[in-house]
Amino acid sequence: MVPVLKDGEQRVYFKAGGEWCYLWTPKAFKVGGKTPVLMHHHGAGGYVREGSADWPDTESKAAFIKAIMVNGIAVAGSHACGDHWGNPCAVAANAALLKELDAVKGLDTSRLGLMGGGLGGTLVWNSVLGPLAGRAKLAAVLQAVANLDATIKEKKFRDVTLKAYGFTPETADEVAYKVIKPSDPMPKLKAMRKGRSCPGSPYSTGRRITTFPRRRMPSRWPSSCAGRAARSS
Repeated sequence: MVPVLKDGEQRVYFKAGGEWCYLWTPKAFKVGGKTPVLMHHHGAGGYVREGSADWPDTESKAAFIKAIMVNGIAVAGSHACGDHWGNPCAVAANAALLKELDAVKGLDTSRLGLMGGGLGGTLVWNSVLGPLAGRAKLAAVLQAVANLDATIKEKKFRDVTLKAYGFTPETADEVAYKVIKPSDPMPKLKAMRKGRSCPGSPYSTGRRITTFPRRRMPSRWPSSCAGRAARSS
């Protein structure tokens, strides 16, 4: 449960769905008001623990969060089962966090945004295509992994992806992917029905960044999507 809040800026830690989470409110926050919320999704090695989280506590990362908060937006995040690569545990944790935020006086979760990069982006995709469908107004994905089949085949992040789904490195790719496929955003993105509502989605494809090959990332929301993306490099 989210601790009782007061007016103004504050950062609180709590558990939702068994995972540590944080909520950081802007200076303009009012308990009697309607502050929009951004759910942030950490990348590989990221964490939320009791009393600390890598993004709020790392100056270079916190700069991104503060740039959002200065516009009167609260930011929240979940540990979401650690290095999850979008697995069901992380998706359930994300849904549990939103359920807690829905009950917080002063937050307006009808104005919800999502943001994440790398494996955090995988969770963004799986959330808006799963339990958070129709909830987010905007999904900002930064060099987000959306193709777990490619992630496995390209080897660099194969073992950590398999580990997130309970497999050892010795497991054959085809055996592991049969279990992982329902959590792979790309097949779901390609299979979306025409006219399905999607959040607006500014995103970076990482054109100048080589950590994740670009074929792991969609070039845009599928044409069946009612919402459209604005791309940056």
